[in-house]
Amino acid sequence: MGNLRIGLLLIILFSAPGHAASLAVWPINPRIDAPASATMVWVKNNSAKEELVLQARVLSWRQDENLDQYEAQDDLVVSPPLVTVKPGTQQVFRVINRKGVITNISEERSYRLIIDEIPVSTRLEGSALNFQMRYSLPLFVGVPDDYLQKSILQRQNEMATGLRYRLVSEPEKALEITNSGKLNARLSKVKIVQGDVARETLISEGLLGYVLVGANRQWPLNENQWKALQDSKARIVFEQDRRELEIAAQ
Repeated sequence: MGNLRIGLLLIILFSAPGHAASLAVWPINPRIDAPASATMVWVKNNSAKEELVLQARVLSWRQDENLDQYEAQDDLVVSPPLVTVKPGTQQVFRVINRKGVITNISEERSYRLIIDEIPVSTRLEGSALNFQMRYSLPLFVGVPDDYLQKSILQRQNEMATGLRYRLVSEPEKALEITNSGKLNARLSKVKIVQGDVARETLISEGLLGYVLVGANRQWPLNENQWKALQDSKARIVFEQDRRELEIAAQ
């Protein structure tokens, strides 16, 4: 398969009108941690009439030059790789670590679980069109060995400590965030808090994106956001698991 430089959206790439709600997937943030060697992802067909044929695979996920990069890998396997989900029923994909229990982890590993709907030729009778859905879920594996005895709160704090931001003016005004830690960062509800006053400028109402271990990512800023970050006391705050965490400036 080689290097798949494809821009997978977080949830759905393509869908027929009214068809997207027919498939439910959970959990949307699966992971595998010791002492486990596998995790399960459930899919449910909410359609009352049509069966779904789904294929699942795992790609390695890294970030380079401000782009998400996806590649074939041999660490994780999906079983079964193909399922047929009857109307109103559910099925499960098991994602299995080939080497068994997750051990000797120096930094959290990152993958994407891709679930594709295989087109059924009879679905749209009398039409030359046939639509396909694709789900792309982040899949993280392993807690670093030196984090195993730390609480969830401690891990979150250290993840945030590994993040730094700087402003980039060319080729466009942007916010660059670098992750030098050992845990991947999920940035949601990102905002700028100016000084000691209750003045906030929103960057992202929901999920802004991820900054993987050892990577940096950029997001464009509008004039209001850029101006707010000129304040020497400005802070960037994001939310994870309903906790607010701060990103320090470089």
